[in-house]
Amino acid sequence: MTAFFAGLPSECDFRRVKRTLQRTNGTGMRRAMTLIECLVAMTILTFSASIMVMAVQGGLAAQEEALSMTLAGTAAESRIAEYLAKTYSTIVVANTTEAIGQLKTSSGESFTASYSKMSRRTVVTSAALTVPDFPGLTVPGFLIDVTVSDLWNGQSRKLVSLQRFRPRTTEEVSQATP
Repeated sequence: MTAFFAGLPSECDFRRVKRTLQRTNGTGMRRAMTLIECLVAMTILTFSASIMVMAVQGGLAAQEEALSMTLAGTAAESRIAEYLAKTYSTIVVANTTEAIGQLKTSSGESFTASYSKMSRRTVVTSAALTVPDFPGLTVPGFLIDVTVSDLWNGQSRKLVSLQRFRPRTTEEVSQATP
């Protein structure tokens, strides 16, 4: 009897034929995307990718700005430290500007290439500091003002401006008088 059923299609073959007929009649599940669905998906993908690119560009610009501010702060602190290390008698009133790319360390060496777009202005003035809680008490000294700028889109912009007061200490006063 098994030989009799051997030539007949199996139940699995009937299901496959039924599914094929349903697809051709439109009653089966749809397995392909339409052209409109593809266009909508591509539009959403393009829009999302452009937003991600803009976010990355904004992050890189912020990182570059932070680096410029850090380097400018280092250049300004370097000049302030140079003046604070001097003895009181060697400090002179001055107004000097180092041009773009000409920043020098206290030993006269050029700063690295990272500072090549920066300039630095140092203003040293003789000043007297009045102590807030003691109205009659003033301390003589020098006011040191350092401003570091750079070029941004062809224009100079101020990155950092630092001020320090270098007082004349009591030891220095006692050494000056016999």
